Amino acid sequence: MIARTAQNESAIDHTRRYKHTLFSVLVIGAFLLAFTGFLNQAFSEEPTSPNLTFDQHEIVLKSEQHQTVLTGFFCGGDMANIATVTVDENDDRHFRIYALENGAWASVLEASLSSSVLFVDVANINGHDRLITYEHGSISWFDPITTTKRPLVEVTTSYNAGPDGLGYAAVESFGPTDEGEIPLIDITRDLNGNGRDDLALPDVDGFWISTQMSDGSFSKPKKLGPPEPFRNEIASADKRSYGEVGISAMTIPWYLSRVYEMDYNQDGRSDLVFWNEDHFDVYLQEANGLFSDVAKPFAVNVSFDSDGAYSLLFGLIEGNTFSLVTGFRKKTNRTVLRSVRDMNDDGIPDLLKHTLQGRSILRLQCRYEIYFGTTSPDGIKFAQDASTAIEPRGNAGGMEPGGYSSLWLEDFDGNGQVDILRGDIKIGVGAIVRALLGRSITMSAELYRMEDGVYPDKATAKRKITTDFDISGERGGGRDAGFFPFVLVGDVNGDRRLDVLAGKNREELHVFLGVPGPESFARKPQKVAVTLPGDERNTWLVNMNNDGKQDVLMHFPSTTEPHRVTMLIAR
Repeated sequence: MIARTAQNESAIDHTRRYKHTLFSVLVIGAFLLAFTGFLNQAFSEEPTSPNLTFDQHEIVLKSEQHQTVLTGFFCGGDMANIATVTVDENDDRHFRIYALENGAWASVLEASLSSSVLFVDVANINGHDRLITYEHGSISWFDPITTTKRPLVEVTTSYNAGPDGLGYAAVESFGPTDEGEIPLIDITRDLNGNGRDDLALPDVDGFWISTQMSDGSFSKPKKLGPPEPFRNEIASADKRSYGEVGISAMTIPWYLSRVYEMDYNQDGRSDLVFWNEDHFDVYLQEANGLFSDVAKPFAVNVSFDSDGAYSLLFGLIEGNTFSLVTGFRKKTNRTVLRSVRDMNDDGIPDLLKHTLQGRSILRLQCRYEIYFGTTSPDGIKFAQDASTAIEPRGNAGGMEPGGYSSLWLEDFDGNGQVDILRGDIKIGVGAIVRALLGRSITMSAELYRMEDGVYPDKATAKRKITTDFDISGERGGGRDAGFFPFVLVGDVNGDRRLDVLAGKNREELHVFLGVPGPESFARKPQKVAVTLPGDERNTWLVNMNNDGKQDVLMHFPSTTEPHRVTMLIAR
């Protein structure tokens, strides 16, 4: 799945629409949430070599009321296409494909989409990238040759489009879509490990699963997994439960974070696994690539309260805003399952759990523990005691879903084992003053490198950095010029080491190349002079030409000018 979304300028910005939430009285909340992932910029500066260079491409798009940008090899060839799904002032939906021809980008297809399309995605179907569309009752794919939609599967969920689908007070401000917009939502993934995209569409009472067959057709969807555990929860300042709100563009990634995959019975096939209150339910993969209808339960000796990072938010809805901020409340002590994956590169899945303690949401301490898995005649077993653990210094770790703390689980050094990069935005009176008056904010990051199955007691590398930001847009001359910097992780030079890309300011991109050694990244970035979007969500990485290097794609929406897309193609 190579498509990524860039939301319209008029979309509900989770850094600007911070009402009816746990942090509504905090001025700092309005801009701290903009920095999800920005903590990776915390690396010192020193020239690196060899020099990294990009070829810059630009496409001027049509002006539309709402516009979503995505990528895919829709037309074949060696260069991916840029595509847009738009909604005009008449509420008509359009799909356009742009291709690079004779050194210039041009529109090669324009077609209308059904007025009932609610969201889109890109899936590789029978070897071709296709736009897929969701309407209530069905998922279809768009045929670029006949410019018509073709049915894929029949399935209905409680999907809610627009702001109404974001009504759940505790999470409302994180919604990425505006009323009328057609968002790109990633519901495709290879669930059974056969190299083909499958469908996973959540609902409040389970997950619709449909696998792609060898001829490009999809199996009849069947609902697997337990109901949403928080479907009956009601947040403060809201009248509806989470289940009554239903699923939306904002919540679908949270739902899907609870879909795990492991080869439970060690038969060489990947199985689907879900946490169900106090045990796992595993749906074994059959020889035809489908999954069993009946779950096989198995218990573990590792204790936690819930699974999914988003569930931390539900553990903090008790009390009023004053008590949550000041800490005049009962101490939080909550543990969640964060991941099921092979952390130590032994071919067996492990458990990663996250424990959160503290009274004030601004001073929460956290601990990450990994429980290694082993094989047995009965299936996978997990260690009863933590195999290795880390305790980051930062004190905002409980609110990673909230945006001012971030966590990356990646093999940064290429040794096959999963490293942890974790950081926080510094919070305090001085930080608030600097943010409001000085337009700067201090961030810290800690990198924990796993070696021989063990994380060190102290971070392998740790940095602090003060960076510019502009929440009001006054520096750039207006609302559209506000700057909320981004951080992306990917291999942009093709050396198979992960690099960190950070938006330093509106006119400068910093690239911290991956290097050998325990610190994993260069101490000084390479600086690229390029205009960057003001919204961090409008920049993402994609391999545009299948050369093993990630390229930078940027969307520039505007309320006064045509939209633009800029690409930095790594040489």
